[in-house]
Amino acid sequence: DSILVAASIEAVATDTFAADNNATKLSFKTGASEAATEKMSISSVGNVTMKQTATGDDTPMTLLLQTGETDIAAADVLGKVQFQAPDEGTGTDAILVAAEIAAVSEGDFSSSSNATKLSFKTGASEAAAEKMSISSVGNVTMKQTATGDDTPMTLSLQTGEIDIAANDVLGK
Repeated sequence: DSILVAASIEAVATDTFAADNNATKLSFKTGASEAATEKMSISSVGNVTMKQTATGDDTPMTLLLQTGETDIAAADVLGKVQFQAPDEGTGTDAILVAAEIAAVSEGDFSSSSNATKLSFKTGASEAAAEKMSISSVGNVTMKQTATGDDTPMTLSLQTGEIDIAANDVLGK
């Protein structure tokens, strides 16, 4: 193993180059008792692909978002994933973050406390706002933000069962 390439980053053409084409991906390769193989890539259009090559039990694919902040206080965001349409110059709602999933501290972190909630945000002609959260103890909170008449909170449970008979439980 000591003579094998342990890691590399390569720019790889994904199509034949021409006057109107230079499609390329970045390939990130690492080795683990092997010659380095691709574990992650970024395509020419920005798609990120990650591959888990370990085949044993208990080897899940893991994406770790770790903050560099060393003093976590209540309501600090530890990490988030945001979803947004491309920027537009017209100032429409499309330029706002449309949805977000964030990990938010529920109090000051210490050696014996890391209470964190997951916040789920969506937008409807607005910047994404929290509509649901799951607290560190498992409480689920859902918010209806529509203020008009006859806009009740709705929770839908939909079965995939296609052969429904008497006394079948369709939701719980």
